[in-house]
Amino acid sequence: MTRQSSLRFIGWSVVCVALVAGCYATKQRLLNLNLGMTKSEVIAAMGNPAAVRGSIVNKYSQQIEVWEYELYPPPPYWTATQPTVYWLYFCDGKLAQWGQAGDWEHEADRIYEVRFR
Repeated sequence: MTRQSSLRFIGWSVVCVALVAGCYATKQRLLNLNLGMTKSEVIAAMGNPAAVRGSIVNKYSQQIEVWEYELYPPPPYWTATQPTVYWLYFCDGKLAQWGQAGDWEHEADRIYEVRFR
């Protein structure tokens, strides 16, 4: 291999690694989230979701939507692990809560309706 082809090979290798690494969402992106963010602000901070898990209009006429993200630890650890699945909950287009998938399943029975008169 000549010096020029060695440099070309190294250059293309660096470009390929950078492209692949840039495709993975990392858990550090969660630090950019704030309650009340709009869907477009979340997409700007996190990228597009891997899936939209569901959407419903509840008895209070609020639209509830759940987005799913598959997040990896920051490099170099992402190469050896599976992604962690996070769900983002939106209420009327605003971020209401987020966490690992299933974090609130055991708390569902503890959600109470409070009425002020």
